[in-house]
Amino acid sequence: MKPEVEIKHVYRTSYRTHMCGDLSREEVGKEVVLCGWVDSVRVHGKLAFINLRDRAGIVQAVMNHKNPFFKELKNITQETVIQLKGKVKERPETQINPEMKTGEVEVEILELKILNKAEKLPVSFKKEVYPHEETRLRYRYLDLRTPFMQRNILFKNEVVKVLRKYLDLKGFVEVETPYLAKSTPEGSRDFLVPSRLHPKKFYALAQSPQLYKQLLMVSGFDRYYQFARCFRDEDLRADRQPEFTQLDIEMSFIEAQDLMEIVEEMMKQLVEETLQVKIETPFKKIRYSLSVNKYGTDKPDLRIKGLEIVRFKEPVEGGKIVLEKETINELLNRETGKMNQKLKEIAERNRVNLYLFKEGEKRKEFIGTSKNDSSPRKEMENSTSILALGERENVLKALNEARRVIAYSLDLLDEEKYRFVWIINPPLFELSQEDGKLKPTHHPFTAPKRGEEALLEENPLKVEADAYDLVLNGWEVGGGSIRNNKAEIQEKIFKLLGLKRDEYMERYGFLLESFRYGAPPHGGIALGLERLVSVLLGLNSIREVIAFPKNKDGIDLLTNSPTKAPKEYLREIKWVTHLKI
Repeated sequence: MKPEVEIKHVYRTSYRTHMCGDLSREEVGKEVVLCGWVDSVRVHGKLAFINLRDRAGIVQAVMNHKNPFFKELKNITQETVIQLKGKVKERPETQINPEMKTGEVEVEILELKILNKAEKLPVSFKKEVYPHEETRLRYRYLDLRTPFMQRNILFKNEVVKVLRKYLDLKGFVEVETPYLAKSTPEGSRDFLVPSRLHPKKFYALAQSPQLYKQLLMVSGFDRYYQFARCFRDEDLRADRQPEFTQLDIEMSFIEAQDLMEIVEEMMKQLVEETLQVKIETPFKKIRYSLSVNKYGTDKPDLRIKGLEIVRFKEPVEGGKIVLEKETINELLNRETGKMNQKLKEIAERNRVNLYLFKEGEKRKEFIGTSKNDSSPRKEMENSTSILALGERENVLKALNEARRVIAYSLDLLDEEKYRFVWIINPPLFELSQEDGKLKPTHHPFTAPKRGEEALLEENPLKVEADAYDLVLNGWEVGGGSIRNNKAEIQEKIFKLLGLKRDEYMERYGFLLESFRYGAPPHGGIALGLERLVSVLLGLNSIREVIAFPKNKDGIDLLTNSPTKAPKEYLREIKWVTHLKI
């Protein structure tokens, strides 16, 4: 479903009386003044038709050859900005256009004025020749005029309004936190900003307001929120940008369940108000370990019917997805070549062997990375299934990808369009693949589950975090936790992460100090605004809901940035080029 965002009436200005897309039978007989972009011009004999567009929509305007402004048509090109005065008329019954919001009316042109003639467009944005994304980003101001992009941006605006209204009514206080902050690594690289006034020192663009919102809890602002800009220097993909917005929420004197109830009620209200779709609460909760073993991921798409993973360890590490015979036949008969290629890529990417078993038939090998696999167990041949063999994590990742490819290709999804789920209690720590050391699964300020503090010294990898991720249709749209509010526990975690006292005091001393002066129990969540909007609209990339995004290489193609800095700026921070690393 592609929701239509209702545009509120724009009041009269010195240029116009109405928005183009607001006209309906209610305005029939009225004289109106409209402004906008020329979407198209058509001349049929003695009649000319202009489709005029603004952000509210398109309306058809018409004039005959006797109109003194008819001669202006030769100066009007596509995307020329014009103003016209005219009378609203009903269209004849046979000419009503049900595809247009204003399809029951048209405007008889009385006067026309060209406000700014457009040169020939460098690229067409009509549906039939929609350009490649790189071209769209290069001419983003043209791309943003399209109904598709206007819908996305306007819907995002509606989402923000609903969320803000809900939080205001629930007693939350909106507080801004700094963009220029101290470098306190949170898992991604910082963008560093050299200080002109303090040589050899840097600010960091805040990766999130994490420490500031905790300090606000210490300060007594027990219900805080902010639509926060976040900056992370990391490799980009469809759901990542170097700068993005998150709805940041923090509360004092709560447990995880209190926070989840607030978010569930907020999401229910959001979906129902913006999409007119009912969703059920409370949301399902799945433990992290169960989600990974059952679906191969901590971001399961619960719309997928069945296709759950069955793991086994003997005679080799592996797992399978059991399918119905009809499903496997459709899979093979309808898209054999395409599906084989997808499964082959999954096997190679995850370094596993994938096999197909059809009940009562000899196994068929899709792709293998090794010829030395032990044979699967005999009973595997008594089910119709996709089988994966390899290392545990690789098997789970491969089967997660396989079940999604199969479900999306064959439309094995529930009719329910939006399925929220909480993934709870992940491990507090995991081992780094680079050096084998402990690293936080979430971030270092997450509290262990109550009662498990003693395990921090005995077996830290067994400790569960008091954390929760909100997943919608297979996308993680939010993540949060109960935080540490006692300095001794927080210091213990820093030490387990390999930080020496002077290191963590340099980075986080101000936070530990605040905890010693009365820090309430607190927790929160950060919801990725662009991810949430993208999922609600059924889009595959957050770039489609950001007005001016970067491309996959982190470049703004519209302004061609990043660029070299002016020499006079560099002179003022010339010490940067002389730093000894």
